[in-house]
Amino acid sequence: MPAHNKEFPWMSYYGNYKFFEDRMLSHSKVYNIRNIGDGFYDIKLIDIEKLRVFICECYSFGLAEYYESMEKLGELGAVIINSNWCGYSMEAKLHCREHKVGLFDISGFMAALNMKNFWEYLTKQEKEYFKNNEGL
Repeated sequence: MPAHNKEFPWMSYYGNYKFFEDRMLSHSKVYNIRNIGDGFYDIKLIDIEKLRVFICECYSFGLAEYYESMEKLGELGAVIINSNWCGYSMEAKLHCREHKVGLFDISGFMAALNMKNFWEYLTKQEKEYFKNNEGL
């Protein structure tokens, strides 16, 4: 479900990604970032040549939003939910993991970048959820 922007892509309400850019530039695994526009970034990591990222502001990013994103945007390495009041479904998280696509909030993405298989990163809450629901 889109947030402020009803038109795809559901980018930031303010169109400002400075917080994300600052976090990426301060990360020890990030070599360089390139703002492509409309919430898209190419991130060069020390151990990964290029990671295409979409910064999304969507109230609830679920499977429908995942499929729409892939259809309209092509291959993505990660989707980052850009707002504290927005989130993603556990169904979408599991599906993305299975397809080697990261689905995170910014803090989860920061932690995931420390892993070679970054898309596998789970927060403590996600681990507990999947453990209790036999999702993994």
